Amino acid sequence: MENRVWAIIVWGCNAVSYFTLGGASIIGLIIAYVKRSDLRGTIYESHMTSAIRTFWISFAGFCLGAVLAFVGIGFVILFATWAWHVFRTVRGLIRAIDDKPIADAEGWL
Repeated sequence: MENRVWAIIVWGCNAVSYFTLGGASIIGLIIAYVKRSDLRGTIYESHMTSAIRTFWISFAGFCLGAVLAFVGIGFVILFATWAWHVFRTVRGLIRAIDDKPIADAEGWL
């Protein structure tokens, strides 16, 4: 399968996860971990790294937001994490479709 297709699948799993309560995101995470070494040295390695970071940072943000929801600030954290996750997913999917790398795969934006 073409390298670009793997990146689209990973970002697509992240996008579908909004409708599957995160289950598809875990599938995308597993694919990203498995394929990252195969894609080393290509522009798609940055996609795998970015998708992995997106999952773990979002997971941490959602956990923190859920715990802090009891004091109110958690809802702000949950919304901010969700918006950040959507931004990274849409950007990654567009860049994969356009055959472009993620410029700063280990960055926050």
